[in-house]
Amino acid sequence: MRTKEIREANRRSLQLSSARKVRRQVLFFPGAWAALVCLGIVFPSTQPSGSAQDHGPTCGAQGVFKMADAELKQKRYDQAEQELDRLRSCGSLSSIDRFNLGWLYGRAHNFKKALTEFNSVSQNVPDQKTHQYATALAQFELEDYRAAIETLTNNSGSQYLSQESVNLLAVSYSKMGLYRESYTVLTDELHRHPDDRMTYLNLVTLLSDEGEVSKAVDVADRAVSIFPRDAEILVVRGAAYTLVGETAKARADFKAAIKTSPLYGPPRFFLAVSEYRDGNYGVACDEISQPLRAGVKDSDLHYLLAEAMLRLDPSNSQKAISELNRSVAMNPRQVQALSLRGKLRLQQHDLKEAVSDLELAHKIDLASSSATYNLARAYFALGKTEEANALSKQLAATGADAVSELTDQKLKSALGLQSREQNR
Repeated sequence: MRTKEIREANRRSLQLSSARKVRRQVLFFPGAWAALVCLGIVFPSTQPSGSAQDHGPTCGAQGVFKMADAELKQKRYDQAEQELDRLRSCGSLSSIDRFNLGWLYGRAHNFKKALTEFNSVSQNVPDQKTHQYATALAQFELEDYRAAIETLTNNSGSQYLSQESVNLLAVSYSKMGLYRESYTVLTDELHRHPDDRMTYLNLVTLLSDEGEVSKAVDVADRAVSIFPRDAEILVVRGAAYTLVGETAKARADFKAAIKTSPLYGPPRFFLAVSEYRDGNYGVACDEISQPLRAGVKDSDLHYLLAEAMLRLDPSNSQKAISELNRSVAMNPRQVQALSLRGKLRLQQHDLKEAVSDLELAHKIDLASSSATYNLARAYFALGKTEEANALSKQLAATGADAVSELTDQKLKSALGLQSREQNR
């Protein structure tokens, strides 16, 4: 969820519906499978040093865990899973190592195997709260939200849960459409722990999802009072201010976020995009180029810089493509950068590369008007009239331009109203 904002001319941004229609949003719960690792709760083996379990030919658990962890840090999930599979048939694996095996399977995105391992050991391994959270998280990832709720509420109320479990329970309630229950869990948690950062963020998401944006602003304001130097929370409040039309306050939050975290990309994007929308393309270029030179790494900034450069000088396509190359190198799934690069390649009559970019962009985001429109143009150029006409019919009557499209996506993401692959 958290990370993005906007600035003045953003009134045309996403309008959140207060009606309980189709819920595509998810609450903020990033990096959940890494959370226990960060807290130091991937437990060492309790077996004595030199035991058969630790050094036997099939049960060298610690060595396997070390190799799997190295693969996971490189996001080589299949390879990590293959390493972990070596331990599944080990009959002498300790309970704590069995739990750790399940946790590492979760990090490798095989939640069925994770759940199997958690269920194979006592609920007190490594302790009741940790086991409860791990089990519910695996159930949540398997989209069995009802089971996750039952696991988290079994034999205790939310007041007895860990802070991580409380937020997972709220998320699970939300996924089931039980928004009142989710709200109650989150507000009760803030009464007990008024410094629970994640709960503030989730409550902002829930209220925004329900169309209660003014209340979301109030919650974000409380969060900023507790975490005044937290750039992400400042951006969240800025995004909420944007939705209620308080663009000057939003801009102040984005500037404060930059002051707190100079290398943080999202507030840079939204300050620059407001200049872009006001037609101040040179200013937008400066606001992007300076932080990029200072070391800010953000794929979206390189894309926006390309757009601004083309507005200043439409013949500047080669420099724009260079920026788009940087954007795609940083994020191969940056739809708007792929779409614009495909459009420019189409103008240069490089049909093969243009179609490659545009087909990928369309595949990544079927709802992207810019990708769909430009791919239809490319198909027309190739003489694929039938395919081009089919794509043209998919376009909304008033499709958003690519910059607005990305801005709206980033605003949604800031408020937790859109899932992000990076969270996995």
